[in-house]
Formats: sequence, C-alpha cells, structure tokens
Amino acid sequence: MDYSIISKELSFPSKKELDHAVESLLKHCKNKTKFKAAPFIVAVGGNDNGDYTGESLKRSKFNQKRFQGSIFRNTAAAGSIFQSCTFDNCVIANANFQECFFPGAQIMNHEEDHAVTNTNFNQSLFDGDFLIDHVKFQHSVFQKTAFINGNISNTNFYSCTLEDTLFDNVNMNRIRFSDLNIDYAEFNDIHMDDVVLPFSQICFTYGLLSYLMTTNDSVYITSFCSSEGRIRKEEYLDLLDILIVYYTGTYDLFPLANIYLAQGEYQLAQTAILSGILSASNEGNFRLIKYFSKLINKYEVFDFHDRQKIYDYINTHISFPDLTKGDLFNYLSYKYEIETFLLDNNKSGIATAELSIFTNINHRETLKLGFLLTTLEKIIEFGSTEKEEHHITCRHNSNVEFLLKIQDVYEALKIIIPSVYSILLGSFILQEKVTKRKLDKIDLQYKKTQREYELEKAKIDLKRSQIALENEELELNKKKQLQELEKQKVQQEILRKDITKNDIQVTKVHHIIYGNIPSDAPPEIIQYSKFK
Repeated sequence: MDYSIISKELSFPSKKELDHAVESLLKHCKNKTKFKAAPFIVAVGGNDNGDYTGESLKRSKFNQKRFQGSIFRNTAAAGSIFQSCTFDNCVIANANFQECFFPGAQIMNHEEDHAVTNTNFNQSLFDGDFLIDHVKFQHSVFQKTAFINGNISNTNFYSCTLEDTLFDNVNMNRIRFSDLNIDYAEFNDIHMDDVVLPFSQICFTYGLLSYLMTTNDSVYITSFCSSEGRIRKEEYLDLLDILIVYYTGTYDLFPLANIYLAQGEYQLAQTAILSGILSASNEGNFRLIKYFSKLINKYEVFDFHDRQKIYDYINTHISFPDLTKGDLFNYLSYKYEIETFLLDNNKSGIATAELSIFTNINHRETLKLGFLLTTLEKIIEFGSTEKEEHHITCRHNSNVEFLLKIQDVYEALKIIIPSVYSILLGSFILQEKVTKRKLDKIDLQYKKTQREYELEKAKIDLKRSQIALENEELELNKKKQLQELEKQKVQQEILRKDITKNDIQVTKVHHIIYGNIPSDAPPEIIQYSKFK
C-alpha cells in the first residue's frame, strides 16, 4: 500500500515566467528587495563585511561564514540558519533573528560601541559548542530562546527580556544580568564564575534557586544596599524567610512555591501550587497556569493521578460558554504546554516512544478495538518498569489508527518497541536483537554477581558456605529469569496468533524514541517503520 502524501509533482515556471512575476509584484512595493528570483541565500565559507541594512535574509542558510564588521541594521533574518558562523564586531541593531538556528556559532566583540541593540532573538537556538564573548546585548529580546552546550563570557544582558529562556549545560563567566526580565527562565546543569543575577527575579526562575543553594560557584546578586551594587549568594539565601513572608502576604504563589520546593518543603509547596492554580483557573490566567504546570513537571512531588486530577480541575473550572474569542485564543495558545507538563512523565531518566499503528479496523467494530487495546496493554506490560506511564489515542477517518505514547526508561522501551512489531506485524528484525539483549543482560548480571562473590570468597573464607548458598540462589534466579523470558515468548506467540484469529490486520507501524537515550542506541530502536 502506498502511503505517499504527494500525489502530483509540482510544475515549476520557466526563468522568463519567474522574472515576469517578480517584475509585476515589485510594482506594488516601495522596498524593491521584497521579491527576488532567488530570495533565500545559501552561502558557504569566506569573509563577509557587507551592509544588509533593511534587507531580507529570511530563511537563508549560511555555513562557516565569517561576518567581520558586517552591518545588520533593520535586517530581517527570521528563520535563517547560521551553521558555525562568526559575527565579529558587527553592527546589529533593530534586527530580527527570530527562530534562527546558531549551531556552533560565535558572536564576539560587540561591546559598548557596537552593542547588539533592539534585536529580536525570540525562539532561536544556540547549540553545538557555541560561544558568546565580549558582547553587550541591550534592549533585546530572547523569549523562549535556548542556549544549549556552549559558553557565554564577558557579556552583559542589559535591559533585555529573557522570559521562558533555557540555559542548559552552559558555562557562564563574567556575566551581568542587569535591569532585565528573566521570569520563568530555566537553568539546568550550569556553571557560573563571577556572574551577577537580578535580585528580584531569582525566585521566578526554574532551577536557579536550587542551584544557588548547592553550588560553590562564584555568584553574586544585585543589591542597592551594597557599595559594590551586589551581595554574595549566601547573603541572598539568608533573606529567604523574609521573601516567604512577602510572597505569602502578597499572595504571589509561584515564587512562594519555588522557594518551598528548593527547601524541600514539599507539602507547603503543594499547597502553594494548588492554591495558585485554583486562583489562576478562576481568573482564566492560562499563562500562569502553564508556568505552575511546568513547576509541577520539574519536581516529582505529584504522582500521575494527582497531575491528572489537577488537569481535570483546570478544565472543569474554566467556564467555556463565557469565553470570548480572545479568551479562547488565549486558552488554545497555552493548552498544549499545560497538558504536556501535567500529563507527561516527569520522573528522572525517562525516554519517550511515540508509535503510530494503522489497522483495518472500522470504528464500529468494538470487539476488535477492545481486543487490540488489550493486546497493546499486554505488550507494554511485558517490558515496563515502575516508572512507566502511557496513553493510547484512537482516531479514525475510515479505518482506525492508534497513537501510542509510552514513557519509561530506555532499557524498557527497547524491549517493548520490538515486541510491538513482532506481535502486530510478525516482524522479527528487531525481536532477535532484543532477545539477545535480554539474554546478554541476564548473563552479564550473573557474571558480575559471580565475580563479586568470588572476591568476597577470597577475602572471607569463613563465609564459604553462605556464599555457596547465595551462589546457588543466584543460579536459581537466573533460571527463573530465563523461564520468565521463555514464558513471555510463548505469551507473545499466543497474542500474535490471536491477532490473526480475530481478523485484525495491522498495515503499518511507525515509531520514534527521544529523550534520555544512550548515544550508541541502535538506529532501528530510535526510529523505524514497517509496512505489512
């Protein structure tokens, strides 16, 4: 069966036809760069000192380009990729770099005279050992921007907006966050040396307060009380009790819950979070509900059933008949994130598998639907751990498609996923590998424990009889595991036959896995498709 979504090839105009189209469209434009025959620049290597004032570089691709003294004034570069590019002593003002990708990029030597000013970096990604050095960003915005795996040094974020921004595995040296907004920014696995943070906003971030309470890094907090304009982090932490009084008195429950979580006062944190969600739900403040939901996701203080209840509570306390079009737009803008933060597995070390299962089942064939759902539940049960959470979505136009989302540790998923292909499609391409992994794991554990016992035996002769007994138990345990593995193989074969017996045909299975997975994970475990 052909699942291609492209039914017809595009018909491209001739060069003459395209040139005529450009000429006709430019008649309506004051800016004659709005329409070009080649609007998207693709450039590799070399030095560039061009003047891009007022020009459009949107959706362009640059690779290993060095912009030396280039001018980006009122430049539109949204959606562009700057792979391993360098921006050195450029003029960047009133520019739009929204939703750009900067893997391995370097931005340097943009201080007072050439500060990056009034520029939009919203929803952009700096990744892949990026470097930002000797830069002043002023009056610029970085909302939902991500800085991952890189270095920022000798940099001042002055009067900028970094709301909902991510710093993950970033080394920060000699950084000043001053007169700016870092509300709801997230700090993971960071290292700071001589970094100054804004006094009033630390409790409104994710991870920063916990970091300050455990780190030995050289970190300071702005303070008008000090002649140096800053205090040590220890002095700031001494003020937490006063901050608790203030945030309780002003009913500002997000920072209050954040403090309690950082202090390990989980019962008080739960009360603050639930009260905050109650208040925000009654007010229709979906933005704040999102941030409370993210706080819940970051700390394992609510189990899945509690999170489900919170999600249901939010929806039952919103008066949908009274929502205006604007209210509904606001709700839909945050709905997906709220749902993800509350209903996704928030336990540590989790990977996520998403499967699409296409069938020949009509939505009216309830017995078949029920049987396949039961089969999927049994497959998941074969390999799941106590950390596992999943949900199954059933959707149909003509025949039914199941969307299965499983969240568990990678070791469990690499057993469950091949079992899906084996049972539903009779595909053993992955199954043989998974069986071998199971046997290897059992054998490895057996040999490891044996070595430990042998070492213990050499050290303490008096325990020989006890070790022999434990070794015998180990042999018995290995035998039981192998028997359980054989039992699972039999159960899977029964399920496979029952699928056929009930006239259920699965025509295609596709899956991806992402999250906490090892770098050497086999490609077919991470992504795979199989047609009947």
